[in-house]
Amino acid sequence: MSEQPTDPALRARLLRLLASAHRKRAAELDMAAAAAEAGGAMQHLADIITAGEARDIAEHPDLAELNVQLDGFYDDPVRPGDGPTT
Repeated sequence: MSEQPTDPALRARLLRLLASAHRKRAAELDMAAAAAEAGGAMQHLADIITAGEARDIAEHPDLAELNVQLDGFYDDPVRPGDGPTT
């Protein structure tokens, strides 16, 4: 077993150094815990979004109609006179 210093000032300094090391490790573990919680929350959010999308698609009467609507929304608009070039 290591010999403990007898000087109170030296002993106090060593104890402060030890406490500092523990605070650093505690902060690291606290950060890891926060990251784990955030990961769980993001997974829960992704599950909710996926369930909402599945419900919206299931409630839609015709997926072909949905595709037409999405194509019209995301594609470039077709102007009169523009047609197939073949």
